[in-house]
Amino acid sequence: MAIAVAAAALAACTGAPDSTPQPSLPTGITAPPPTPVATPTPEAPDVESQLPAEIAGVDTSGWQQIPAGDGAVTFRIPADWSTQEADGGLAILRGDGERQLGLVQGPDTGDGRCLDGSGTAVSWRTVPLERDAVEVAGAGDASFGAAALQLDGQWIVSVGLLPTAEAASPRCPIVHDIGTGAGDWSFGSETIVTGSGPGAPWAVGSLEAAQAYLGTEEFRIIRAILMSFEVVS
Repeated sequence: MAIAVAAAALAACTGAPDSTPQPSLPTGITAPPPTPVATPTPEAPDVESQLPAEIAGVDTSGWQQIPAGDGAVTFRIPADWSTQEADGGLAILRGDGERQLGLVQGPDTGDGRCLDGSGTAVSWRTVPLERDAVEVAGAGDASFGAAALQLDGQWIVSVGLLPTAEAASPRCPIVHDIGTGAGDWSFGSETIVTGSGPGAPWAVGSLEAAQAYLGTEEFRIIRAILMSFEVVS
């Protein structure tokens, strides 16, 4: 690299001056700034959903279709919701910008111990709230599961995709992870439910509050989002 620079410098010093006349601008007019070269915005890969417009009783015909994993999987969110990049995947944000769900490719599913958000082993209790079967290519046996988890006095609402047996009889740790034809994915309130960090909005004051949440419109929307997950390639 140094030799090439030296050669270029010598040529610049010894070469004959360029005698080609240069165009001049009239007095008082300056040259316009160079036109910037536009950088094309990368387009998301096209995805074609095979699911109906109505999912779990919710009309999703006006929702956004969101590709992930280089177009290997997709899901739907309402028109006023959004996504942003997060560790290993995407955070799904409500219309007001609060994170509600996470999609993670190849998640870390822990070592099977029941821990709180600080990593401390604690007493626990689980109450299953709802289970709905979902069909995901390569997953074999998967469900949408909602549960209430109590970790040392703190109640947490848990929603996400997981094997049917675990959705039917949740035990701590609750882990949202399914193997699919496009690899392992976590799609839910948290990968490992602790109600801390990004999952803090899912901590509630009581079991009754967790049970009451299932009657809200927001729960219906979130359930439909999770059940819209597809493997498309």
